[in-house]
Amino acid sequence: MRILVTGAMGFVGRCATARFREQGHEVVGMDLPSSIPPGAGSVFGADLRQPRELQDLVERVQPDACLHLGGIAFVPMGWTDPNLVFSVNLTGSVNLLEAIRHKAPKTRVLLVSSAEVYGKAKGAGVLAMEEDSLHPENLYAVSKMSADLTALLYARRYGLSIMTARPINHIGPGQSPSFVVSAFAAQLADIALERKEPVMEVGNLNAQRDFTDVRDVCRAYQLLLEKGHPGEAYNIATGTPVPIGSMLDMLSEVAGVKPQLKISTALFRPTDYRPLLSTEKIARDTGWRPEIPLQTTLRDVYNDIHRSRLAQLAHENAES
Repeated sequence: MRILVTGAMGFVGRCATARFREQGHEVVGMDLPSSIPPGAGSVFGADLRQPRELQDLVERVQPDACLHLGGIAFVPMGWTDPNLVFSVNLTGSVNLLEAIRHKAPKTRVLLVSSAEVYGKAKGAGVLAMEEDSLHPENLYAVSKMSADLTALLYARRYGLSIMTARPINHIGPGQSPSFVVSAFAAQLADIALERKEPVMEVGNLNAQRDFTDVRDVCRAYQLLLEKGHPGEAYNIATGTPVPIGSMLDMLSEVAGVKPQLKISTALFRPTDYRPLLSTEKIARDTGWRPEIPLQTTLRDVYNDIHRSRLAQLAHENAES
C-alpha cells in the first residue's frame, strides 16, 4: 500500500513510518514545513489548517491508505490555547477528510482520536466500550471527540472507508520530555550522570495510567488499516492501569539511582481520572493484542534518553 501519514515527524509518526516501511509499504509523510529536517525523504510540508494544501497533496499522492496522526496532543493546551487546538484537531481533520472525499475517495483512513473522549463515562474500574457515550473532561478531549464523530459520520454519509482509533496513553523511545514517563527518565538520567542533584519534583504519584508501548500502538494502526471495518471506532490499550509512583520506582531501578522526591501540587492535573478501555473489538477484528511488557518499554525509554544525554555531554566536552 501507499500510505499517507500526517504528523509524520512526530513521536508516533516516526514510529508508524518505520513500521510501515519494514512491512513493505510505501510511505509518504506530511508535516508542518518547520518540522521537517533536511534529508527527511518523502515528507511533504503542509498545514492541516490550509484546505488547498491538503487537496493538492492528496491529489498528488493518491494514497491507498491514510494514517491521520497530525494534530496537537498536549492535553493542557486545550485550556491555554483552545482556538489553536480546535483549528488543528477539528477543522484540520475536516479539511483532510474533505480532501480525501474529493481527490482520493477510495483511500482507507484511520483517524487517531484519544481515550480521553470517554471521560468518566463508565466510572472507575469499568472498561469503556466503543459504543459507550462520550463525556470528555477537558477541551483537548472535546476537540478529539468532535473530530472522531465527524470522521465516523463521513464514513456513513459518504460511504468512505474511514475508521477511528481511541488509544490510551502511549510511551516509548523518542517521546518528548513534556510527557510524564520521558520526563522522569530524563531527570533520572541527569541524576545518574551527575548533571543534576538527586532530587525530583513530582506530581500525583497515586494517579493510575494504562500505558501502551508506542510500537504496539503502531502495529495496531497497521492492522486497522489492513483489516478494520469502515465506520467503526477501535480502542487501543493494555487494560492494566499502573500507579505513576510504581512507574517511577521501575525507572529508578533501571537508572540505578534513588532520588529524593518532593511532591508539588502545581504538577497535579485538574482532572486526573483516566478511563480503562476494553480491547475486545480490535482483537476480534484484527487479532491485535499488546505484546511488549511495561518493564521493557521503560528500560528502552531510559536507555534512549541516557544515550542522548551521553552524546550531548561528549559534544559539550569537545567544544570546551
